[in-house]
Amino acid sequence: MEKIKVLLRGAYLPMKSLLAFVFIALALVSVNDFLVSAYILTHTQASLLLLTGAMIAIYGYVHITKASYTKHQRDSYAWNIMNNSPEMVWAVNTEYKLLFFNEAFRSSIKLFSGHDCRLGDDVLAIDMAEDNSKWKELYNKALRGITFTFQDTISVAIGIASYENSFQPLKSPKSGRIEGVTCVSRDITWKVVQEKKLRESNEKLRMVVDGAKLGIWDLDVKTWKAQYNDQLKGMLGYPPKESDGSQVAWQNLFHPDDRDEALDLMKKHIKGEIEMIDMEYRMQHKDGRWIWIHNRGKVMERDSDGRAVRALGTHTDITHRKLVESELQKLSLVASKTHNGVVITDANARVAWVNEAYEKMTGFTLAEIAGKSPADAVSGPDTDSAVAERIEEKLAGRQIIREEVVYYKKNGEKIWVALEITPIFDAMGNLERFISIETDITERKKHDNQRVILEAAVKNIAEAVLIINKPCEKNDAMYKVVYSNDAFSKMTGFSPEEVEQRNPISLLRGPKSDSGKLAKVFDAITSESYIQEDLVSYKKNGESFWINLAVSPVGDLSNNNQHYFVAIVKDISERKQAQNEAQGLTSELISRNKELQEFTQIVSHNLRAPVVNILGLTQIFDKSQAFNQYNLKILKHLTESAQQLDTILIDLNDILQVKESSTQVKQKFILKDLIQQVLSSFILQIEESGAKISVQADESIQLEVIRGYAHSIVHNLTTNALKYRHPRRPLELEVTSYTTETDLVLWVKDNGLGMNTKQIEGKLFKLYKRFHNHVEGKGMGLFLVKTQVERMGGTIKVFSTLGKGTAFRVAIPRENCLVEQEEMQYALEVK
Repeated sequence: MEKIKVLLRGAYLPMKSLLAFVFIALALVSVNDFLVSAYILTHTQASLLLLTGAMIAIYGYVHITKASYTKHQRDSYAWNIMNNSPEMVWAVNTEYKLLFFNEAFRSSIKLFSGHDCRLGDDVLAIDMAEDNSKWKELYNKALRGITFTFQDTISVAIGIASYENSFQPLKSPKSGRIEGVTCVSRDITWKVVQEKKLRESNEKLRMVVDGAKLGIWDLDVKTWKAQYNDQLKGMLGYPPKESDGSQVAWQNLFHPDDRDEALDLMKKHIKGEIEMIDMEYRMQHKDGRWIWIHNRGKVMERDSDGRAVRALGTHTDITHRKLVESELQKLSLVASKTHNGVVITDANARVAWVNEAYEKMTGFTLAEIAGKSPADAVSGPDTDSAVAERIEEKLAGRQIIREEVVYYKKNGEKIWVALEITPIFDAMGNLERFISIETDITERKKHDNQRVILEAAVKNIAEAVLIINKPCEKNDAMYKVVYSNDAFSKMTGFSPEEVEQRNPISLLRGPKSDSGKLAKVFDAITSESYIQEDLVSYKKNGESFWINLAVSPVGDLSNNNQHYFVAIVKDISERKQAQNEAQGLTSELISRNKELQEFTQIVSHNLRAPVVNILGLTQIFDKSQAFNQYNLKILKHLTESAQQLDTILIDLNDILQVKESSTQVKQKFILKDLIQQVLSSFILQIEESGAKISVQADESIQLEVIRGYAHSIVHNLTTNALKYRHPRRPLELEVTSYTTETDLVLWVKDNGLGMNTKQIEGKLFKLYKRFHNHVEGKGMGLFLVKTQVERMGGTIKVFSTLGKGTAFRVAIPRENCLVEQEEMQYALEVK
């Protein structure tokens, strides 16, 4: 039918011409033939004219028919191309009715709104966007003869999609009048995302360079000309446009004592004799003063003959650090003369120097604890953890600290020490170091403890108290109660008169008493040592009840040769009853927990099967049948979602394996070797980030544990440090291990982003908890670390300050992990 229309349109003009010529011929025949010659002549001319017209008509018919068919074929090709285009193409008339549209437009509208488009549909009645009134304004703008392009975003199931839309007036080819609007919409989501990532990457790089205050130099080795950034020029006091780029000009700024050595090192590196440029020297500031520069650089490009072509490096102003080091030397000279122990640390509370008095007081030398935490070096079983935490908090808060704490000498002897720690700041208010003055107050504490115990026996009337005398000879019958308070009478029903002069053991003993525990109490009294025990005792009416008995020896202030014992008695019957109930509940919980673990394993195993099936189906799915780009995206996200679910199930199985892995085989290995092995796996990240890694581990520390646990702990803590490093300074990561009398201790410390420990309290080691979202992660690492540490009977603590850094301390009992060696030095804390 379409071809017939084309043929009719092509034949219209020649048929019209033929009819015209026939009409003229007929008119000529009807003329008066009064002149035969004129008639013949006229008839001949009409015939010729008619023949000529017919030929022209036939030629026009053929030519126009061919042109019309060619144009139709060309339009068909164009329509096929447009219909198969991934871009949405459509046109509307002045009444917003659809004139035409391609398949991409139809399928997209159907997907978004469920409407199946047809020619003549009102586009404003189709739910194409959240605000169709905006589209009406756009159509009207194009109907006014304006061609324009704009970007738009829409929310879809897989996120935010970006589109570039082009609107153009649709004009009549004959009259030039605007009859509608043609529209083209292109998906530019990928382009927008990539542009955003590029902007963010450039901004981060700029922030790192600006935040670190790094001077950048770029040297053309062949011409010996260099380019410098504004930071480097500013270090020496030169504006960006004033400084000379020649190396000769900059070499003239070197200190005379440093110039030759600095140039020699640079030439050696350019020749390939040393790996990189890393040196410190002095340069002259524009105002005439000398500043210290740390120069690090490397040849980045060499020609085919190995000759250096281009070198790149950084300058860092370390003048302040050099001044601090000089001041520290002067301060050390003064502190070395005092009789009190003096400890000077850096801003991270790491030992930089101790005086001779400190070494005598603790037995630790500077070489043994330099660069370590002084608190860890002298902590022990009786060190008050609350005091230690309070000190850590005040150090983090840069506050003055005054505390009394229990220290342990290198030989294991316990002493009391009074601390006064003062933070030292520079002129800009930046923390430089801490200075700690430490005094041995052991003798004073002995008298204080005696006074406190006596005051408690007299004043603390809420507790039941007995005072027992010490006889001249160690005989059971001679130990007698000399005092009991009202609280004891109310608890037991015995009056003071009934209690006094009685043997304390006979007072506590009854039918169900534990003779072994009573013997321990007696032995502690006779050996003048402290003891605390839970016992079954009896009231005056014969009723049994549980008590907690704490007995302490106390010197008699009026007679130094005579001592007393103070016994604090507490009724713990309710607590014991609760404990018995708790034991029953614990047994039940253990059984329920085992059932829950078995159920979890079954569920995780059964869930993985359909997930694996989904992943398999997505792999064999014929992507060529996806029809359009949007379906391919949906398939991609379906695959990713299935992979994420599979990962969660694998994680769940990993956790269950950790919970049930007590039967795994333990291995013997050197801890330091394992730490080095883990760090070597991050060598690319370390080099790219410029991180500084410090490992302090005694090579004699040999472990016998499940190696996978130890590897996972070090790996996850190192991964956290690299992920959450501070964007404005190079990462400084310290991995330290040492042994104490009771534990193997592992520290992993960094100067990264840090955390607000108050806000994350109780959440840090929870499963799938994350506190920084700018990097990828699952929030599972710390949960696994804590689980693995606890499986080895250990503990993990975190010390962190927002913006300053984070430290994790892992402590595992020696008997659970260490392979004892004769040469191993016990009782060491932080070296």
